[in-house]
Amino acid sequence: MPLTKSELMTLLNEPRLAHLATSTSSGKPRVSPIWYVYEDGCFYFTTQLWRVKGNHLQHNPHAAISIATDNRPYRAVCAFGKVQLVERDRDKWLERICTRYGEREGREWLSEAVKQEERVVFKLQPDRIISWDYGRDDSERQDRGESMATNVS
Repeated sequence: MPLTKSELMTLLNEPRLAHLATSTSSGKPRVSPIWYVYEDGCFYFTTQLWRVKGNHLQHNPHAAISIATDNRPYRAVCAFGKVQLVERDRDKWLERICTRYGEREGREWLSEAVKQEERVVFKLQPDRIISWDYGRDDSERQDRGESMATNVS
C-alpha cells in the first residue's frame, strides 16, 4: 500500500538527501544527490546552470527525484515530471532549501550561493508519484506487479 498523504508529508519534510535523475544529451541517465524543499505538491532544488545537472535540465526538463529512509523497514518516494525554472524569490528559496539541512551550515552556504549569478532554483511538479513502506509488505505487492501509485490530491 502506498504511503498515505500524512506519511508522505512526514517523510518528505525530514531533512533527507534526495537523488535527482536527469538525462544526458545521449539519453543516458545521471543521478545527483540534492537538497530540496517539498511544498504544495512540488519539489524545489538548486543548482548552477553551468553544472552538469543544470545543463541537462536546460536541454531536457524531464526528471525524477527519489527519497528513501536509511533504516528498516524502508520507506521511499519517487516523483516523476518536468522541471521549470523558478523566476521569482530565488534567494528566499535558497534560504529555505539550505537551512532545513542545518541552520549554521546552511547560512554559511547561503552567504556564497546568493552571490552566484548562475545559481537558480528549479521546481519539479510531479505528474506521477510512487511510494512504499516495506514494513507493510509492500515488497510482496511490488513482486506481484501491483501499482504503488500515490494519491497526493
